[in-house]
Amino acid sequence: MRPATTPVLALVLGLLALPGCAVPVAAGLEEGDANRVVVALDHAGIDGAKEADPTIEGRFRVTVPHDDASRALVTMADEQLPRSKSRGLLEAADRGQLVPSQAAEHVQLVAGLSGELERTLSNVEGVLSARVHMNLPARDSLRDGPVLKATASVLVEHRGSTPPLTLESVQRLVAGGAPGLAPADVAVVFLAHATRPTGARPDVAHVGPIAVARGSMMTLKIALAGLVLIVLALAGAALALYAKLARLRREQADGERAAAAAPRRPTGAP
Repeated sequence: MRPATTPVLALVLGLLALPGCAVPVAAGLEEGDANRVVVALDHAGIDGAKEADPTIEGRFRVTVPHDDASRALVTMADEQLPRSKSRGLLEAADRGQLVPSQAAEHVQLVAGLSGELERTLSNVEGVLSARVHMNLPARDSLRDGPVLKATASVLVEHRGSTPPLTLESVQRLVAGGAPGLAPADVAVVFLAHATRPTGARPDVAHVGPIAVARGSMMTLKIALAGLVLIVLALAGAALALYAKLARLRREQADGERAAAAAPRRPTGAP
């Protein structure tokens, strides 16, 4: 029975460490994005865990208990997580053309500047998403006439009634990142989203399919581990008894065969 000690110990230890069945709700995330998801879920009273994504090297995923998966998805959608990535200057560069035209270079520059500004605004605490639309007319030294005025429009979605940034700060930020753009020519629209109430963390945990109060979770694990040990002990005793009975039967059968094979004395011999 000694070779079975290691599997039995592994089974008991696995049972003690058994959590509720966890399911991934977001995968392939950078660490910062995964941290944002975990924080948002914790604020909603959901136990989220960040772990390495087994399918993509260097990326992370977030898992939650199976029963909280639907609430987690609703929370993430409401918080607009994980956030989409805006193209920056490097991503906007068109590497498919050997010699890009001047107009194509200008379009790529505007798209890259807009993406960089969107990233900066989206990283501000309280901002859910940001969109920057820039109108930067290309300057052509060969054409006469007045230079068209550069303009921009910004949409900032934020949580709560008070924007995390002032109108003037957004205008200065956008105008400072684009050549020839004045702060007064930057139109900013703030879109407020209602503040979500902090979710009360349910006082229920899961040990496999069993729901139990969090304070009793370890007690249940120990009880289940003890039950497994009792069942294994009974199974071992039953096997030992079966082996003993089989040995006794073999000995009895061997004795009967030996008695039958022994020579018998003739009847009436002195």
